[in-house]
Amino acid sequence: MDLDPASLVAEARCIADDDGGTPLRFVPDLTELTRAIDSEARLHDQGRARTRAALVSALVTQIRVRHMMAAVPEISSVPIRPVFITGLLRTGTTFLQHLLAQHPDLRSPALWETMAPAAAEEPDDLIAACEAYIKEYYRVAPGFRSIHLLQAQLPEECHRLTASSFRHSIYALRYRVPGYSRWLRGQSMLPAYRFHKDQLRCVLWRRPGAPVLLKCPSHLWHAEDLARVYPNAKVIRLHRSPAVAVPSVCSLTSTVRAARSDAVDREEIGRYWLDYAAEALNRLRRGTGPTATAPLDLDFRDVVGDPLGAAERVCDYIGVPLTAEARRRMTAFMAAENDATTGRHTYALEDFGLTEKDFEERFAPYRSEFGI
Repeated sequence: MDLDPASLVAEARCIADDDGGTPLRFVPDLTELTRAIDSEARLHDQGRARTRAALVSALVTQIRVRHMMAAVPEISSVPIRPVFITGLLRTGTTFLQHLLAQHPDLRSPALWETMAPAAAEEPDDLIAACEAYIKEYYRVAPGFRSIHLLQAQLPEECHRLTASSFRHSIYALRYRVPGYSRWLRGQSMLPAYRFHKDQLRCVLWRRPGAPVLLKCPSHLWHAEDLARVYPNAKVIRLHRSPAVAVPSVCSLTSTVRAARSDAVDREEIGRYWLDYAAEALNRLRRGTGPTATAPLDLDFRDVVGDPLGAAERVCDYIGVPLTAEARRRMTAFMAAENDATTGRHTYALEDFGLTEKDFEERFAPYRSEFGI
């Protein structure tokens, strides 16, 4: 299956009914990514087909965002009061976002919205398309259901508003692309975050709300660029023992890659995440960050041990009262059968060539700073 950027752009323009006059900002980034996928990712035929479809979809999003913003100039001035949840993957960020999304005074875009931020279709059609996507994703990566919950009408990581720039670490999770990862570390994330903001404004223009609650682990690595685009952001950072979180991330990575490739090297994945996680975590300092308001640091154990207590701390931090109605909705959410995952997610350090000593040495500054 052809991953040539010119071919991908041509298909996207056809789908988006674009005559070629809409400029695309991130074609050089797409070229870097597809070059690495072609030479390093070792995809099987079905994996290449799924990859082509995903890349075309990202290009369609770029085109449709341009169309929408040109047609509705006031989108550029939609106000945003952003709240970002971040932390290393597998630290409870999804649970906290889903819990806080029950608050009637918080706006947390659902997965169906972030998958198609500027689509012209009706919400019911977009929700149906999102549900079909989730069903197919779980079919080709059945182990993913035991790791991460996807539901069309629940919020999901806002990497979907950033990765359409083809400048995002999510691609290093989905594919074995060490060359792309090296290239990415030398790039500014400012263009990607500016495009994130354009798409978020498209979403909020159609369904307003403030503050807007977003979540993505990748913000941990790019806090400075995030702060330059969203200087008024409030940031909640979750913390968990890396010796638990990192092998869980490795398991997720191997499951996702196996949906596209038959050649998944678990030890290589272990080395990648050991280095990449240490890069972000060891430079963190409690209660300090580049945004105008200092971040709020929460321990995973406190979030899962006292969810409503954690929610109250977040609400105090962002200046939104945790009302009786919000408590009722959160309590009902936790009591309901909201977790559609099945089976138990099992993993071990040794599965990925890792040892306890690796974590004692590599994460000593982080563990000392946050009492982990």
